[in-house]
Parts: sequence; structure tokens; C-alpha cells
Amino acid sequence: MRPSNDAILACAIAGSMAAGVLVPQVGLMVEPYLLVWLGILLFLNLIKLEASDVVATFARPRGLAVLALVKLVALPVGMYALTYALYRPLALPVLLVSGMSTGLGAPFVTNIVGGRLPLVVGMIIATSLSVPFVLPSLTYALVGSEFDLPIANMILLLVLALFIPLFGGWAVKKKAPKASEFAHRNSFYLSIIFAILINVSMFSKLSGFFFSDQVFLLQNIAATFLCYAAFALVGFAVSPKTEKPAGMIATSYVNNTLVMVFAAQFFGPQVAALAGLYNIPYYACILVLKKIVRH
Repeated sequence: MRPSNDAILACAIAGSMAAGVLVPQVGLMVEPYLLVWLGILLFLNLIKLEASDVVATFARPRGLAVLALVKLVALPVGMYALTYALYRPLALPVLLVSGMSTGLGAPFVTNIVGGRLPLVVGMIIATSLSVPFVLPSLTYALVGSEFDLPIANMILLLVLALFIPLFGGWAVKKKAPKASEFAHRNSFYLSIIFAILINVSMFSKLSGFFFSDQVFLLQNIAATFLCYAAFALVGFAVSPKTEKPAGMIATSYVNNTLVMVFAAQFFGPQVAALAGLYNIPYYACILVLKKIVRH
């Protein structure tokens, strides 16, 4: 009996997380190419996206602007205030994850769960270009810590990890339709390979926490699931009825990889840990979200 896609996804995600924790040396070998794996994952999941649909999303920007404002300002301020009141040590990590842009892996989730892909891509572009200005300002106002997210680096990230896969998909669809059709038809199975590589890379950096401080680890894992639920509920609440699945994905699937990198640089590994561990609900809740959307 052939296993279902859901079973394949669950085994691949759980296995890759375990491999990153238990054999971090392997993960550290593939970690330098994280952006490459993410770019290929995007290519596979954007290959059928029409350019006209993305243009139309920006041509009628009101819904996109409201969702982006909630994502980058209202959500992080609210989550920071709530966490500060309940458990102050996690307030800064929660602020950083809450205020980060929509993740570059969100199109992969959209294709599994369902939802309007152009809105998700529009949110990636809009929030990625805005977050270098908004998040440092919020962090300085609320916490008093000053740091920079260089706009040039974010634009470079977009070019390498979003625009190249996006335009590459359109080029392949036009110049090599058979290859495009093959990639689209097998995108789930091919995407699983690169999701595994991404997960192994991320969890190899977190391996030490699983063996040195289990209380800290469990606190952060619990916080990531609560954050995910809050982000998804906010996205559901502020999105129009026809956009609710895409809105939930755009707010709950954040660029936690980038948070992990700069949080470690500016605030230390313990602040960065929550961003890395957010990969657990990031992937584990795909199947939950799929059942919610389908019903």
C-alpha cells in the first residue's frame, strides 16, 4: 500500500529534525547552502504562478497593505506586551519572531494547504522590503536594544531566494514546458527533499540545547506553538473570507531562519533559540492547518 502524502511529509519532517539533533555534523555540512535549498524549494512551488496574478495583487493593494501592517506592527507589539506580562525572559525572542517578514517557505505550505498563492508571494515581497525599517525601530522602542537589518542584504536575499526562482519558473514554463510540467507534477516529492535539507541544517545548529538544558528547550518549544497559534488566528481574523487560508499562512509562516541568524549575532544563542525551534510548529502544523482549511 502506497503511503499518503501526509504520512510522507510527517516522516520526512520528524526524521530530518531528529537527524539534525542526533548527527549535527551532517547538518553542518549542508547548512552553508541553506539559501540554495530554499531557492530550489521556491522554484518548485512557484513554477505555475502567473506573473499577472502577482501584478494584480499589487494593483489592488488595500488588503495586502492591511495584512502587512498587522503582520509587522500590531502583531509584534501585541505579542511582546502579552509575553512581557506573562513570562518576561521570552518577550524579546517572541518580539523578533512576531515582527519578522513572511517566510520564503510559505509558498510550499500554500501549495499543500490551499490558499491564494499570489497574496502570499505579495506578502513576502512587501514585508521583506519593510521589515529592515520596522523591526529595528520596534525593538529599540520596546526593548532599548539597537541593531540594523541592512536593506541591501534583504534585497539581495529576495533576489537570490525569491526573484530568481520566480523568474526562473516563468522562463522554464515558457522555454521548456515539458520540464515545467514535470516539476509541477512532482513538486511535492521534490520539495520534500529540500525541506529535509533545510530542517537538517536548522536543527544541527540547535543540537546542543537538546542535551544541555531541557527545561529551557521545553519552554521555548511550548512558546513556539503558542506563537504559531496566535499568528494564525490573527491572520484568519484580519483577512477577507476568500483570503483566510492565505492570510493565516502569511502571518504564521515567518522568516525564522533570518531571525535565528541576526538574533544570535546581536543578542546571543539563547535569544536565537526560539526562532530556530519555531521550525517545529512551522512544519508540524502544516497537516493541522490543512485539515482546518479543507473543512
